[in-house]
Amino acid sequence: MYRWIVFLHVFSAFAWLLVHGVYAAVMLKFRGEADPERSLTFFNALPNSMRLGRFLLALVVIIGLIAGFMQTWWKQGWMWAAVALLAVISIVMNRYGAGYFDVIEKAAMRAVEQRKNQSAPPTDPDAFAAARVAWRPIGMTVVGLVGLAVILWLMMFKPF
Repeated sequence: MYRWIVFLHVFSAFAWLLVHGVYAAVMLKFRGEADPERSLTFFNALPNSMRLGRFLLALVVIIGLIAGFMQTWWKQGWMWAAVALLAVISIVMNRYGAGYFDVIEKAAMRAVEQRKNQSAPPTDPDAFAAARVAWRPIGMTVVGLVGLAVILWLMMFKPF
């Protein structure tokens, strides 16, 4: 039974990574899209992915907890380290990754509004360009990849 639980844990993690890839692709795509109106269309794919991503992440955690109790991994430090690291990564990603979507959306909407309505109060014309090339997409990619690699290392090698 334990092997099936591990299978479900890994499978749900792969499914979560697939759904999360939508966010990563959109975040990186913003960097190359100079037209604020076109960039707003990227948001069309995100709401459904967000709900599914949260569900799959919860599934990964719940199944991982079940596996941890089945083999008493909770008595080993690697299990606690992996859970803590996942919590930290989730907080960082939510704060800076999701925050980036808010920044880019607001800057794009202001730029589109100013373009359509010349009588609108002037805004910084470089705000959208600055939001597009912000550090967040690259930073979140590094945090995600390094964090995932460390969690995988902890799970595979159980160093402590």
